[in-house]
Amino acid sequence: MFADVPSFQLIVPHSKPKDVVHLLNELFTKFDRLVYKVETVGDSYMIVGGIPESVESHCEKICHVALGMIWEARLVNDPISNRPLQIRTGIHSGPVVAGVVGAKMPRYCLFGDTVNTSSRMESHSPPGRIHCSEAAVKCAQNTGRFDFISRGKIEIKGKGTMETCFLKQSYKKSIWEIIGKPRDENVNSIDGFSELTEGVEDDLAVKDNQASKSCTIS
Repeated sequence: MFADVPSFQLIVPHSKPKDVVHLLNELFTKFDRLVYKVETVGDSYMIVGGIPESVESHCEKICHVALGMIWEARLVNDPISNRPLQIRTGIHSGPVVAGVVGAKMPRYCLFGDTVNTSSRMESHSPPGRIHCSEAAVKCAQNTGRFDFISRGKIEIKGKGTMETCFLKQSYKKSIWEIIGKPRDENVNSIDGFSELTEGVEDDLAVKDNQASKSCTIS
């Protein structure tokens, strides 16, 4: 999975360097509560599951982390719009080559088309959305219970036409269980998912009346 701040290129030229550092530190500190981080590059945050040891529920866990990250980002203020910060995420599942590279400053690196496809899912995602490939949807539904909204077929740079979906919510865990915090009394919904997409602009290809069945992939 890849995540970034789509408004970052607008924030940087209109902010002091220390304010940019403070913004990323505040955001990534919240993310670090949800998942172990190896490295970040700028505003980009990469997460992987199921390696080095295979875990059947790796994609389910990644989806839960993505939902938690969308929520936690809303608690950070966007200095340009003065509204809750929106991130975008992309998820794909498949084989990768992984290993420690380097001697003086060794790094755990990932290689392969799966990494590239995950990055494309993120770069083609609207702000505030969790954009998933067919493979990610299939893998997540193997062990998890999620509501996916079909985006239909779209052109993905370097990949051609792909059938993709947006992850809307989990039926196994509430937002509070995902982020490990007690329920916010100021939030109306019990599970927190209704508020998760507040302020998110609907993509033209998304029909909100389409239920998860429209993203059932056989």
